[in-house]
Parts: sequence; C-alpha cells; structure tokens
Amino acid sequence: MKKLSWILLILCITLTPDTAFAAKDDLPWWGILLLVSSISTAISVVLVWRNKKLETFTEKAMGFGAWFWFIIFLQVMVYGFYIGIEKYLN
Repeated sequence: MKKLSWILLILCITLTPDTAFAAKDDLPWWGILLLVSSISTAISVVLVWRNKKLETFTEKAMGFGAWFWFIIFLQVMVYGFYIGIEKYLN
C-alpha cells in the first residue's frame, strides 16, 4: 500500500500542470489526450491493484486493459455530451 501511495503522489505531481492547463479554453487535442489517458491510467491501476481476485500478471494486464478502455469510453462520452450541449446552447 505504501508503494501505491508514492505512485499516486508522483502521478498527481506530474499531472498538475496538465490539469491547470485544462482550465483554459484553448486546450489542444494532445492536451486532452494526455489528460484523459492519465486519468484512465491512474484509475485503472488503482482498480487492478485493489482487486484480490487477479493473481497472475496476465490477469492483471487484462483487467487493466479492460478498465482503461472502459474509463476512456466514459470520458469520451461525457466530453461529447459537453461539446454537444455547449454548441446547442451557443
């Protein structure tokens, strides 16, 4: 658990400039990609780390991949709804 805390701390420190940059209106496509993939990676690592049913490396890798793409999909859907609503209201 101590290693996980250090990993999350380092991840949060490295993502701080990206999240601060995301507050601006002119976020480029690579900034969005970096932000979404960083969030998905962090959440997937935590979910796989805490799941005691996944024992082998292969199971953990498959679980990570499944969670990663599922969370990416959710973020893309939310972002798409946001863009659609923003264009509809303006």
